[in-house]
Amino acid sequence: MTRPQPDCRRTADKLQAAGHVADEAPLLEFRSCPPASFGLQATSALAVTSRRAVTVLARHTEIELLRKLPVFAVGEATAGACRSAGFEHVFTAGGNLKGLSQLICDHKAEISGGQLLYPAAADRSGDLVGLLAKVDIQCRLSVVYSMEPAKNFPAEALSAVQQGITDRVLIFSRRTAEVLRDLIGSGELEHIFSSLPVYAISQQAAEPISRIMRVHVADAPNEKALLDLALAEC
Repeated sequence: MTRPQPDCRRTADKLQAAGHVADEAPLLEFRSCPPASFGLQATSALAVTSRRAVTVLARHTEIELLRKLPVFAVGEATAGACRSAGFEHVFTAGGNLKGLSQLICDHKAEISGGQLLYPAAADRSGDLVGLLAKVDIQCRLSVVYSMEPAKNFPAEALSAVQQGITDRVLIFSRRTAEVLRDLIGSGELEHIFSSLPVYAISQQAAEPISRIMRVHVADAPNEKALLDLALAEC
């Protein structure tokens, strides 16, 4: 299980409750870094592509002002996090940036006369600002957190791979796949990992690791689809 905490433990607990063994090997560490003020005077709505961004917003001193804005969420998990954080007007896309861009375009009236605020990670796998610019929707990016890569493989997880105990790897993001690829390369671990099947949440997440490992891609970009695929042969 390579995703960052606390999601890593949450998913591992879910698998263990179903009778499986899941090693936690988070390859990214979350660090909050929001601005002191978002400058909301000209902001008409929010675009959110991760639950981590919602976590940062919920702890911000301007949260009461933010909650008054409509939110466009990339998928159900992010939308649920928004509602739990007190946002009442939440629109939900189908799980990817293209769908989110189309959703925002369909509700252009919601941001008429203002701009969209996009609180997001320092490293992102897509360009929502660019997609919206093509349809003349002004979107302002605000970096609110970063995901720092692990410098080394978690020792216990690496030992399980070396002993042949681990029989599959789950990837939930492109960035995690990039870190996994880099750690395998820098540690000269190709001979250990090359035979392990990888299960990725999307084609985009699969791409960085696909040249050195066998990758299977979930039918939909969500946790349920990924777990269903990874556990189908258990």
